[in-house]
Amino acid sequence: MAKKHILMLKTFVKVMLGFKKETNLIIPNSYLPSIYQIDYNKLRKNNIDTLLFDIDNTITKVDDLKVPKETINLFQDLKQNFKILLISNNHKERVEPVAKQLNVKALWDAGKPENKVYDKALEMLNSSKENTVAIGDQILSDIVGANKYGLKSILVDQLSKENNIQTGMAQKLQKHMVKKLTKKNLFKKGKYY
Repeated sequence: MAKKHILMLKTFVKVMLGFKKETNLIIPNSYLPSIYQIDYNKLRKNNIDTLLFDIDNTITKVDDLKVPKETINLFQDLKQNFKILLISNNHKERVEPVAKQLNVKALWDAGKPENKVYDKALEMLNSSKENTVAIGDQILSDIVGANKYGLKSILVDQLSKENNIQTGMAQKLQKHMVKKLTKKNLFKKGKYY
């Protein structure tokens, strides 16, 4: 089992057992329906100059190599004000075509939620933690990784209910955690902020 999977599983178990530190790690700074509802002007006003995007079910459907025109247009606009990097636990064959269509840099086989991926990302973009936000649909990889590293985090809803084996397992665990957080009034699916 890969280190990233062990880290995610440990976090899941600790959250389900009620460990406060891990519970805090899974709560995003912001939660929105999609990347299109993010107030990028507000991020810019708050000195955010770097955006780290997940790919699968965040900017494209799982394993879909074709980027929607709407997303290409969004990224063209964003590149005028932000440094952008795609970070994916998926393989080069999946990530590289998406990065080329968006004309942005990318890291594949990243190992989120491990810290080393964020070290590499910030080094690649010459960015700082304080000025960076990570955006993704997976709590256990995208949000935990960003929060643990000290970045701001934005959770978005999955683009599609379709998953591959990797994203499917994470989504099943995520549903259990969200249910527990909802009971404790710490987070509720569909209650955006």
